[in-house]
Amino acid sequence: MVSPSVGTWPLADTVPASLEPTGYGALLVWTATRPALFGTGFGSIDRSWLLVALILIGSVLLARFIQWGSRRYLDGETAETTFGRAAFAELHTPLAISTALLGVYLSLVVLDLLESTTLIVGGIATVLVILWARASIRIGRRWIEVLQEGQTGYEFAPMFGNLWTITVVGGAVLLLLSIWNLDLTPFLASAGILGIVLGFAAQDAIGNLIGGVALYFDNTYKVGDVIRVEDDMRGTVTDVGIRSTTVLTEDNLLVTVPNAILNSSQVVNESAPQRHMRLRVPITAAYGTDYETVEKLVLEVCEECQFVRDTPKPKVIFAEFGDSALGFELRVYINHPLVEKRALDSINRGVYDAFDEAGITIPFPQRELSFLEQPSDTSHEFDERLAADEPAPDRD
Repeated sequence: MVSPSVGTWPLADTVPASLEPTGYGALLVWTATRPALFGTGFGSIDRSWLLVALILIGSVLLARFIQWGSRRYLDGETAETTFGRAAFAELHTPLAISTALLGVYLSLVVLDLLESTTLIVGGIATVLVILWARASIRIGRRWIEVLQEGQTGYEFAPMFGNLWTITVVGGAVLLLLSIWNLDLTPFLASAGILGIVLGFAAQDAIGNLIGGVALYFDNTYKVGDVIRVEDDMRGTVTDVGIRSTTVLTEDNLLVTVPNAILNSSQVVNESAPQRHMRLRVPITAAYGTDYETVEKLVLEVCEECQFVRDTPKPKVIFAEFGDSALGFELRVYINHPLVEKRALDSINRGVYDAFDEAGITIPFPQRELSFLEQPSDTSHEFDERLAADEPAPDRD
């Protein structure tokens, strides 16, 4: 590149295209290489160091100003926490440090020391990547916290947090490898064998990861739902992770279930699509009982039970004519699946007391056994002689 001239001022020597800075750095280099701007009493080296000092002081002051302004904004804001404030709370520190490190980089550009200080430049880039990766992860977590603090629950939040962390960490690792120009050819050459080994070693982990993603997209459950797994376990979902799901059982025990098992098993979500669920309570009364009286007494018990919802209204169904009693079925809705047993206990106690006061019998199953009487003149005797005279069976 041939340097032009401005008026009567000769411009500096040609800067190689590969090292020529752009933007603000180009402006600083252009200023540092103009002897007429600083007078003829200073050498080019002195002018460069003066400009470096100005750059460093300016970058430090700008970083301090960013920190000061950020504290004033965050401490003076009294409104409700929003995602913008949460993101700014995590960004102002990396932004201030990046401003200071940018001043160091521009100083190296002015002094033309980029080639001789590759380690320093790489270190600056590494620090910036780590800072911004950490800030990105924390911003993702703060966003999830803001979403969870609202009135609307988002079931994708825990899964998104895990996937976001993995994505940011993977991207940061790739950037660091690119910064330091690490040769990955030996690793790529053995990637096939390594992939097979890792596939066998981590097949359970991979299965759990795929199972977790499938459960998320199927919207099987979310945190706070009551689930039943293969009729063997019932509890409340407390955490949904990439590898496993944590369930708090009715016995107050935390059970960690791998996502692969949940993905291949029958999972009943008792909290979906709504929190309230219906109970079917079988009730029997003796034959001859007025069914209208039974219905009236049972509905009065439901009105007094604190676990039964008023809407939808309870119903009593005349289900069948049983072998020993009239069969009824009470259908009621309760507020939450976890109060099912307490609701059953309250209803059964109330029905028993109400039937006892009304004189209604709750029958138990009855069976009749009939015995056939054998005539007295009939006798059965075994004659051993007849059995001995019979020929032996053919056993060929």
